[in-house]
Amino acid sequence: MVWLLSGFSFVLLSHVSFADFEPFRLIFTGDLHSNFDPVPSDRSLGGFARVQSVLNHLKEEAREQQIPYLQLDAGDCSEGAIYFNLGAGVASFEMLNRLHYDAIVVGNHDWLTGPYVLDKVLSRVTPNFSFLSANLNYKHLPEDNALQKKIKRYEVFYKVGQKFLKAGQEGFIPDPAVDYFKVGVFGLSTNEALYGFFFDPVKLKNPLSEARNVVLQLRRVEKVDVVILLSHLLDRDDLDIAQHVDAIDVVIGGHSHHKVIPDQKDQAMVIERDTPDPRSNMAWLAKTGEFGRFVGVMDLVYAQDSMQWGSCRYDLLAVDEQYRKDSEIDAFIQEKRTELDKIYLQKFNQTESIFSDEIAESAIDLHKSPNTESYFGNLMVSAIYEKTKPLGVDFAFNNSEFFSHGLLKGKFHTVDLYNLLSLIYDPLRNVSWTVWTFEVDGMTLKKAIDMVFMMDRFFDVAGLELVVDPTHSPDKVMMAWIDGKPVEDHQIYKVAAPEGIAKILRQMQEELTGLSNFQDTEIEVWPLFRTYVQAHSPLQADDAAIRVSGRIRTLQPDLAILSEDIQTSQVATEDGTRVQFDIRVKNFGYEKLPTELLKGARTNPTTLLVYYDDTPENPVDDIDHLFSSPSAFFPKPYRDWMPRLEDFPSHLQQIAEVPVPSLMPNEETRVSVTWDMRAPFSKRYYPYLIYFYLPTSTALGLRAPALKTIPLEATLLEPVQEVNLFNNKAMTTVLLHH
Repeated sequence: MVWLLSGFSFVLLSHVSFADFEPFRLIFTGDLHSNFDPVPSDRSLGGFARVQSVLNHLKEEAREQQIPYLQLDAGDCSEGAIYFNLGAGVASFEMLNRLHYDAIVVGNHDWLTGPYVLDKVLSRVTPNFSFLSANLNYKHLPEDNALQKKIKRYEVFYKVGQKFLKAGQEGFIPDPAVDYFKVGVFGLSTNEALYGFFFDPVKLKNPLSEARNVVLQLRRVEKVDVVILLSHLLDRDDLDIAQHVDAIDVVIGGHSHHKVIPDQKDQAMVIERDTPDPRSNMAWLAKTGEFGRFVGVMDLVYAQDSMQWGSCRYDLLAVDEQYRKDSEIDAFIQEKRTELDKIYLQKFNQTESIFSDEIAESAIDLHKSPNTESYFGNLMVSAIYEKTKPLGVDFAFNNSEFFSHGLLKGKFHTVDLYNLLSLIYDPLRNVSWTVWTFEVDGMTLKKAIDMVFMMDRFFDVAGLELVVDPTHSPDKVMMAWIDGKPVEDHQIYKVAAPEGIAKILRQMQEELTGLSNFQDTEIEVWPLFRTYVQAHSPLQADDAAIRVSGRIRTLQPDLAILSEDIQTSQVATEDGTRVQFDIRVKNFGYEKLPTELLKGARTNPTTLLVYYDDTPENPVDDIDHLFSSPSAFFPKPYRDWMPRLEDFPSHLQQIAEVPVPSLMPNEETRVSVTWDMRAPFSKRYYPYLIYFYLPTSTALGLRAPALKTIPLEATLLEPVQEVNLFNNKAMTTVLLHH
């Protein structure tokens, strides 16, 4: 017997009877963040009007084959773009109802306005889907807050005819005498400590223990056949739960914004368990990435009391221009745009729509780079610093992880700048995040920075310069200067930062006792940023306020290729198929060494590797989040499903190997690559991704605690490896014209 599902062929084994055979489909998304419109990119993927068309296509395909389906989402469905500001999520939940989900897990961004506002929003817009979270403790919620009734731990879906229904849906009441095929779906919400105060007074419970509790309830009491976890946790938590809770069949994850790429067998990430029971020795884990750019689909088969994984298939569909916009969703979006214009045209005293005004432009791409200094990061933090210096601020800082995405060079609209910044809208004050100031002594400042680097994180600074040693623990800050003067342990400094970061630090005053005097300047961040970008338009790479100059440096060598330092030009030929890349490579290691040490502080020669993506028509296998920390990715055994540039995925083909000479700290070199595109390409309608990778270089450098316990002049150089590996990879796009 053969079933055809989503283009896949399922061959049933002869010993499995038709009565035991239960094929079904999961359709899913995650981390939508109210991005009703496509996020700016070369491909313009996403947009909810197209997402709806993809969802409708997959559901219609299932109905034609008489296969039941569930439509699910892995959380952070609301806050994150300007449409959320219409009622603090009212428009977002209205949209989700129109997209017809069956179940959605509560993400941290769905809760960032707090339990009071979320309760009011869910009273105004009753979700027609099950809103799920099993690890929330509502014990301290006031009695007049009904969130516990509006958010369920799990939902059971019964196969009724050729569809799934939950109790009460379409008048359905389960008959105890009927042996239904049942799927249990439960949710787990982000339990990271830094989000705890947003949930307060609701407390976050341990997700692993709650997963075990819920699964027992689903299996033993509800007697479901299949268990699905909608997870909005860290990647490592997803892996941990999938490996250690045997009765979970499928994990659909969000929060990290990563996607799991189908392997060559059309499988998701396969999690094998060390258990003798063949019915529970495997699970699948899938993620769709961010902003509705991709929709996931699993065609699953259940038979003889277990999942028949050999007959199951997984795919990601790119939400691109091949899908027409759904007219009803598109009309709803236009209606909400009109409402937003009424608000913000008055705010900025202009007449042209915030969706079409051209308020500024950039000559460079602005990449989100949360683990390196970047033009984008410097632009944001410099805007805050310039605005707050008259208030006596000594320096400002920000974390680029709070950016939603980057922008390509060209002209910007007001809405583009708002949507770059994940700055939570507060409906009670009618503002998004504001700039806060606080005071800190020099000793506490260094301790706080040590903690940031201990957690393998980075941040952007203006007015502050640092030299750090990532290899040394616990003290990683070797030297620090504010306005060119060394930071003194007992000196008090005034600092500016966005509201969310300041509030997180305020929660850490027991650990960082030198923090004090937190104050809200009431300066809203995104209008400040809008004004600053306008003043610096067109943005240029050599603008001193945003130039990447090594505001935070390492003692060790730090060879870097930044995306902003790759220039692409077309070489004049008869057929016009030759492209030249001019690339800057710089050693951002600390350069202010005594002469006798500086002479030896030189990297060894190395090689720059240049690759092109030979599947330009397929954005599913593109490498996302190129600049994220390695620790944020899945462990090595799972990288086939989410490749990293260091692993050289098979769809990357080499263009060139370019020698890079040895470089002293703060020294740079420029190399060029000419690429003849005629030979490899017949497809000329796609943006081609070009990747530049600089392998780790062995060099001479300093090791801590040299600058703290031994006079610098007495320190000897020794062979070291580069330690800041996040910089030395980059990507650009070549647009071909036919």
